[in-house]
Amino acid sequence: MVFPKELQPWLYTSDPEQMVTILDALESVTNGMENPGLLERIKDISKESPLRPYVDLIFALQSYYRNDPQKVGQFLQSIPDNSPPSRLKPLISFLAGLTDSPPDGKVEQEIIRTILKRKSSLEIALEETELFLQKNQEESFSDSIAYLIRELYGKFPESSKQLTLWAWEKVHERSWQGSLLDDHLKMIFGEMEATRLKALYFLHSGQQGAFRTWSSFLMKLLISEPSSVQVVEASLLVWIYAGMQEQADPDRVKDVFGVLEKKYPSLRAKYGKFLEDLTSSGIIRVSRKSGSRLSSAVPRQLELFPS
Repeated sequence: MVFPKELQPWLYTSDPEQMVTILDALESVTNGMENPGLLERIKDISKESPLRPYVDLIFALQSYYRNDPQKVGQFLQSIPDNSPPSRLKPLISFLAGLTDSPPDGKVEQEIIRTILKRKSSLEIALEETELFLQKNQEESFSDSIAYLIRELYGKFPESSKQLTLWAWEKVHERSWQGSLLDDHLKMIFGEMEATRLKALYFLHSGQQGAFRTWSSFLMKLLISEPSSVQVVEASLLVWIYAGMQEQADPDRVKDVFGVLEKKYPSLRAKYGKFLEDLTSSGIIRVSRKSGSRLSSAVPRQLELFPS
């Protein structure tokens, strides 16, 4: 590996593996494929380490891509003015909206021009997406809208998810298969989150398939063993609600029950009254009173899963 000039003085005075981790973390933050494991590892680098300014630079960039100027300022303030990463402080401050005047350097100005050009490319991509939609070209539409979703996801993750729901709406309006869009979304969000977003579209639109798709998401969630029981409970409530809206597949129900029994017996017991009355038709039957109570609770649970 060829190290940047600024890092070479530390090649023999610091842990080389630590330097490689920092470089990999920097790449993961800037290439749109953020690696939480790497970022967690560099958090432990001491404040006294000569490499710490690079750590703060990485988290300043991460905060910039997440549209959090307050944290950008906090991390930039931690970078000593006599350290090599401090040369980027004026540029990042300007891009994050913390300062009004752009830096004077030629390299910095070229970076700003490139970013402004990239914004215009997003506008062009949006126009192309609308054109492909009008021409009923599913493959081109899927590629184009996926590009927009990917570009938004780094800086505006919630907006990218709202755009995803809109994309699914357009796919189903035209009775397209949607498999290419599905593949793109799994690459962008990961399989579990892509499945959740698809299920949310079915729920909000009233389309058939909400229970089946949410079942897939719920099973993936249960297998991943999330640390928050609240997330599992919210997902379970939405799943029950989806089962009340359409015919539930008994096999999927049994699969979920089995996992709940082993990993979350308290939740299985808590909602047993909603789950016990399974019939051969596969419909979850609940009383009008309890069904109304569950229906009113689900929208609140969906707030834990912003779209």
